[in-house]
Amino acid sequence: MHLNQKLLLRSSFLFVLVLLVSFSVSAACTDGDSRQCGEYNKGECSYGTQYCEDERWGFCIGQNLPNEEVCDDSKDNDCDGLIDEGCECTFGDVRVCGPVNETGICIFGSEVCTEYGEWSGDCLNATLPDVEKCGTGSGNSLDDNCNGEVDEGCNLGSAGVPVTCTNRVKDAGEEGLDCGGPCDICNSCEDGILEKDETNINVDLGNGLISDCGGLNCPSCPTCNDHVKNQGEEEIDCGGPCSVSCNDPQSEDLDDDGLTLAMELQKGTDPNSFDTDFDGISDAKDPYPLCPNNFCDTLRGETSENCPADCKGESNSGLIVFLIIIVVIVAIALFFYFQFKSSAKKLSDKGGKAWKGFGPSEMSSEVKTKKQSYSRSRVYARPSSGKGKQSETDTEKMLRKSVEAIKKK
Repeated sequence: MHLNQKLLLRSSFLFVLVLLVSFSVSAACTDGDSRQCGEYNKGECSYGTQYCEDERWGFCIGQNLPNEEVCDDSKDNDCDGLIDEGCECTFGDVRVCGPVNETGICIFGSEVCTEYGEWSGDCLNATLPDVEKCGTGSGNSLDDNCNGEVDEGCNLGSAGVPVTCTNRVKDAGEEGLDCGGPCDICNSCEDGILEKDETNINVDLGNGLISDCGGLNCPSCPTCNDHVKNQGEEEIDCGGPCSVSCNDPQSEDLDDDGLTLAMELQKGTDPNSFDTDFDGISDAKDPYPLCPNNFCDTLRGETSENCPADCKGESNSGLIVFLIIIVVIVAIALFFYFQFKSSAKKLSDKGGKAWKGFGPSEMSSEVKTKKQSYSRSRVYARPSSGKGKQSETDTEKMLRKSVEAIKKK
């Protein structure tokens, strides 16, 4: 056997061996067996147990899955090894916001911490500095701009005081209405000027409101998870500047419970008590979610996209097994092809040598001698014509006697 044929045979054997190992790994389990399941064993998460029944692994029982991080509970709720990470504040906390001080008409406001562990960005009940209001007279006896002076510059046309800063008209280079430029600094969230601690100007905050945003004094800037259709989104928190597609079924909140379909499948928990995993138990009472449970249940909607923990491995292993089968079939076909080709060549070589002996020009000397002897025997077997016999050889004599013996019988 040629060297390339030996290598091909060994390769075929190795592929068959790998194929058998792949099938043995995915073989059915034995009833009564149990194994550890789940992917998390950190923080508030823990592994579960999976039992074999009817030669099939069941649900992962008793595992604790990651949840959203709850601020200020001193626990690692999302099981990433960090406690209360990403929390700016504790839900319900209140802090002072608004003007720098409470001089004049200015009053501090309050800002509360949301359930997401973030400051709301809304300063409630605060009174911010305004332009000094003179009206048509000498003033209103109030320190409107909170600079410690009352009705300063309200004597219209007095030396050093621009008339433009008290006429309630945006002229002479003001940035706002009687503020900015040659006048007092503006302190409005709707003037398109970063004069406070805003981060953006003229932002669509939804519901037709255009305002500056960010900082302690202005509304918080829109995000893709603020549950408001703003900043040019196609729908609430999806499309436009948001990465989530509004046409993705996995991103839709069909029952308006605050969880998308993909989130509900991952969590196995629906606040509206829907049976997400179709096991006969409402999600409000079901401790065992559909994903992950070490089983890709395609009949219940699990895919490699919405539940990679269960389905991604299976889809890859199936593809690997399929490719192995194809390679083995090709290897076996090539092996038999080379075997057949080698055998055909050997038969061709042997047949050529055999037929060459019967050619008139290639006839061996022994065959020629036998042919001549047979011809002579036919001559000497004829009746004598009366003429003298020629001497015959021993071979011819033996052939003649054989012919005579046959005739007598």
